[in-house]
Amino acid sequence: MRIGIKRTAVVVAALIAFGGCVPQPEVHKAAEQKCMSAAQLNMYSYDHLARTAKLLREDKKNIESFEGFIQTMKGAVDDYSRMIKSSIYISNVVRFLPVPYAGEVSSSAKLVSKTVLNLGGAASALHRYQKSTDSYLAAFDKLDPQTASSAEIVKLARFADTRLLEDADNLQVTLRDISESTAALAATTQSIADALDVGSGYVNQVKNLVGMSPENTDKVHVAENRHSINARMTQLNQKISLLENSARTHRDNIAKARIYSDLALETQKREK
Repeated sequence: MRIGIKRTAVVVAALIAFGGCVPQPEVHKAAEQKCMSAAQLNMYSYDHLARTAKLLREDKKNIESFEGFIQTMKGAVDDYSRMIKSSIYISNVVRFLPVPYAGEVSSSAKLVSKTVLNLGGAASALHRYQKSTDSYLAAFDKLDPQTASSAEIVKLARFADTRLLEDADNLQVTLRDISESTAALAATTQSIADALDVGSGYVNQVKNLVGMSPENTDKVHVAENRHSINARMTQLNQKISLLENSARTHRDNIAKARIYSDLALETQKREK
């Protein structure tokens, strides 16, 4: 992606250097190709920065909801851990289940620890993305499209192309890590439920022999935990999808803003 942007910038810059003109964007294309001034290029760049700012503001509610979601996810993982520890039968079942997680994690406890670690990483990545978003919006709001210099627009476009997109990418990576480990928890919980279904008759016979109630509360706890984790996983994947869709639009707008602002700065130097 970044290589393509650089190549495009080089090509268009060459057109300016050798021909003095570049094609205008589709929305501004006239019957003939026209030379664009630094002011025109600045305006095109500003327009794309404005679209980025608009979408970031629309995304704020979704991004802010991640904080509460992460805490909810931690609660679901804690419930899973307590469920494993509260029943000797379940904990023994887990010992013989293959834990479906990359890296051949050998125990449920390690899977829980990995998920908690991923949640902590996502919280940090979320905080960084929120800070870079706020910084971008604050800087954009200070720009006057009529008076902003090429240097000011370039500075914001480069910030968006590096810091903002980098923080967005890191957040997506950490959320995918959570999605992966949550899917592993869900699969393990399903395996526990299947094992309980197979062995419930034997367990109830043993309970009868020792004078315990044959009612199997373990199955109820597993079903509740499975439902909770699956619900959280569905919500997480929906949030990731929304974030990725926005990120694609951001990259497109920021790439164009970066190209136009860099060209505006170069053109301004030549106009002096």
